[in-house]
Amino acid sequence: MNPGSRPLCVVIDTNVLFSAVALPKDSPPSRVLALIQTGRVQAFASAFILAELAANLASKAGWDAERIEALRKKLSSLMTIIEPVSHVDAIKSVDADNRILECAVDAEADVLVTGNMKDIRPLGEFQGIRILTPREFVEEYFPR
Repeated sequence: MNPGSRPLCVVIDTNVLFSAVALPKDSPPSRVLALIQTGRVQAFASAFILAELAANLASKAGWDAERIEALRKKLSSLMTIIEPVSHVDAIKSVDADNRILECAVDAEADVLVTGNMKDIRPLGEFQGIRILTPREFVEEYFPR
């Protein structure tokens, strides 16, 4: 299932984290978050991903700063937060999407889980990192 004996290493895109806290509890993004909470995968995110999540929760879901900070603390306790040093310029249309790829590269992720069907998911793979939707990820690695 995963290389060697280390846990499956995943990077969770902002849109998946957003959906995990905004959608019904049995949605694929929520299942991905549940896998992180149980420790069945080793999850990584970057400060950029958390900042983008905070901005989206405030602007799109109307969350206040206190609620966002509580979620940030919870996610920071569940995930390894890294500050990528790699520079990626693979996606020309939305430069911010390159920050997600940078996190996956520097985390040495096995899988990048994204809901970005326009720019990131079509890559299929990036520098040996599989790129899957939340549904594809749970169905392939953690089928019921």
